[in-house]
Amino acid sequence: MAETKLAGALKNVIGHYMTAVAEKLLAEGMPLSSVTAWGRYDDDEDREKHHNDVEGSVNLNESFVRRFLPDAEAGLHWSGTSGWCLWILPKGRAGASGSFYDGARWLGAGLIPEPDRVAAFLSAVQLDPHSAGSDDRPFYRQPLEDLPDLCERLQVHRRIDYGNPSYELRFNDARCGAYYDRTAQALTSGADDIVNVPVRRSELEALLHLLEFAEGSSHKPVRLFADYLAGDIAQRRGEGDSVNKHRRALAYAIEAKERREQAERRQQKDDDGE
Repeated sequence: MAETKLAGALKNVIGHYMTAVAEKLLAEGMPLSSVTAWGRYDDDEDREKHHNDVEGSVNLNESFVRRFLPDAEAGLHWSGTSGWCLWILPKGRAGASGSFYDGARWLGAGLIPEPDRVAAFLSAVQLDPHSAGSDDRPFYRQPLEDLPDLCERLQVHRRIDYGNPSYELRFNDARCGAYYDRTAQALTSGADDIVNVPVRRSELEALLHLLEFAEGSSHKPVRLFADYLAGDIAQRRGEGDSVNKHRRALAYAIEAKERREQAERRQQKDDDGE
């Protein structure tokens, strides 16, 4: 029972550490899909072959990875013994023998570096994934040893002010908030020159379906952006002069920007009052 409780606690704090890193990456404009955490430390045969301790990961969008590694799959991974790395698996190697960490590039900045240090590593990876970090894997602790101490060290990355202890919900809120901000910023950037983008009717229909899918987001402001953008595009089709019509998404973005600026002014006033 004690081991089960420790495994659950490890998964929770590792997940919050992954989310703390993800929040930093999202703030810097990185496209992320999810975070994962492994708090169990059993040693079954398959796990022994690939991993041998608690772990976590921040999962990057595949389209983002293709920008700097077009012929490979890759991900940002945290090992409970060795810290952060970028694992790289050449396409066509799925299921091949060997270690999960073969070809990995290691950050080497300690076991639990601050999120901004991990973000700097990912920036270096985008410039040259094959020279960022080091191919020498560091070891900061032995597998399966001092797990209660590791759990305690990771506690600092939990959000004490966060109402729900679920790191999954924390990540979802951070990701939705980041894309909400990016969408609002893009629509209010003033870059309103008209561009001609060749697009097949089938591709346009597919994009509208994806926007409809985004309307199912748990984040209401994101749902509204998806709804308004889908509506704007759908109503413009077939109307030659409609590029300046049907701009509910822009109107909503302007309102969102004004609300944020008002909130920032109120916060600044409160801070000055202190």
